[in-house]
Amino acid sequence: MSAFPPDARSLRDLDEARGQLLKVLDREGFAVAVFSWGAISLPGELASRLHELLGKKIGILRLDGYHVREVE
Repeated sequence: MSAFPPDARSLRDLDEARGQLLKVLDREGFAVAVFSWGAISLPGELASRLHELLGKKIGILRLDGYHVREVE
């Protein structure tokens, strides 16, 4: 049985996820970012940055790595 939410998916290169960050889960070495529209699985080293942005509208771009930012 997996500890990930059933709809957690990965970003492909050049994909961006945007929305209000509702929750961050630390699972099996990964960080799972939960939005109203679903969840994405990210490298575990992003967990602390994501925790700082809880409740804010963010964008996560995958382009030669992952770029996390707060958006308006």
